[in-house]
Amino acid sequence: MKVLLIGDGARENALAEALANSPKGYKIHAISSYTNPGIKEAVDKTNGKYFKGNINSVEFVKEIVKEVNPDFGVIGPEDPLFHGVANVFREEGIPVVGPDKECAMIEKSKVWMRELMWKYNIPGRLRFKAFEDLRDAINFILEYGGSIAVKPSEQVGGKGVKVIADLQAYLSNEKRNALTKGINGIASYVNDKVKIIIEEKVDGPEYTLHVLTDGYTQIPMPLAQDYKHAYEDGIGPETGGMGSISGPKEGLPFINEEEYEKSFEIVKLTAEAIKKETGKDYVGILSGQMMLTGIWGPTIIEYYSRFGDPEASAIIPRIESDFGEVLELLATRRLSKAKIKVNPTPSVVRAIAPLGYPLNKTMASNHIINIDVQKIRELGCKIYFGSVSLEGMQLVTKGSRALELVVINDFKEASDKLDKCINYISSDTKLIFRHDIGRTIEDQVEKAEIVRYTYKSREKKGLFGVSADWSPNGGLW
Repeated sequence: MKVLLIGDGARENALAEALANSPKGYKIHAISSYTNPGIKEAVDKTNGKYFKGNINSVEFVKEIVKEVNPDFGVIGPEDPLFHGVANVFREEGIPVVGPDKECAMIEKSKVWMRELMWKYNIPGRLRFKAFEDLRDAINFILEYGGSIAVKPSEQVGGKGVKVIADLQAYLSNEKRNALTKGINGIASYVNDKVKIIIEEKVDGPEYTLHVLTDGYTQIPMPLAQDYKHAYEDGIGPETGGMGSISGPKEGLPFINEEEYEKSFEIVKLTAEAIKKETGKDYVGILSGQMMLTGIWGPTIIEYYSRFGDPEASAIIPRIESDFGEVLELLATRRLSKAKIKVNPTPSVVRAIAPLGYPLNKTMASNHIINIDVQKIRELGCKIYFGSVSLEGMQLVTKGSRALELVVINDFKEASDKLDKCINYISSDTKLIFRHDIGRTIEDQVEKAEIVRYTYKSREKKGLFGVSADWSPNGGLW
């Protein structure tokens, strides 16, 4: 069978590897904007063809679909989904892993997502206000007396999010004035008419639940946690993710089975609501980026319409059953026949990026990276190639996270092994990565216990999902 994979990052490298290793003998063709060496390895291994071009262009993708005539497709990143690339496959009669653009609005528009959750009374929803006029947003920030999160109204790769925790009354005005100065910058990321969304701020450990859904059957994947900030101990600018952990088993050390099931129920209800709202079945991966909070327990921060990256690198290698076949069954809407066996051992992912990421893509681009792949694999580290292009015999950075290293082992041993593997990677620029990924589990467990006590107490008192407001004007929500 022929498969057409779209995307060019580490997530797509992980998907390509799973397809290439399938006993079903898939022939993998791929479309990328540059030559990803990991994807190329899978394409070459299966005697497929590699196409380079604009992965967001429906016209270009349609040409390749007609040339390859695949049995099914797999779309990795979100942007092609937003542009309607999944629609192209289905219009050509080709099954595909990835929702139509109408359904991908769950990720593309934070306003659409929040309105959907409130309209259909889905648990884990946060209160919010959306603003077209930036002056109205500024006035709201200056007048409202609670803790808030200010975000661009649409998906912009994690950029522009600002949070204010109103814990020190004597600093309230100063914090608000500082936050309003960044409103124009936040809005500059957005093309939509609605520019800004302001949400109530919540706190707790974050995690992601990816759910496979073909419109009939839903299968939850193992949980993962993403480490978004650029530097150690969760400081620095937000990134696409500097690493991830998954496990043990289907969960995480700080999320219990009941919370896992509640999270799954929230995502299932959302898939049903999307169908009611759009008239289309959601076929692909629907991922809840969640936080365990004192208001709801499992709470939705945002949704992905695809696998997260680097979460995919933490999850996919732990699937012991034929994940390539699972992707085929998902695309062809026969997911009820899928069997997923998970390695109970945890995994740790560490992303490596050139200096300049995430704020200065130009500074992080066009650097040479040298990798002793054989030695890294001998040490027990799996390597996925991300924003790095194979140009002749050299690996050249493209401005984002270049590599993701993965180890399946006890959290501490995996982290120690990653330390050793990184010694076999060098560059003509400084490389940034985080040592603390997988090493702060106890802190997360302690934080979750505090939050769990809070939401359980509120649930007993009939206050589940209810939060109290304070503001100088008596509450503005």
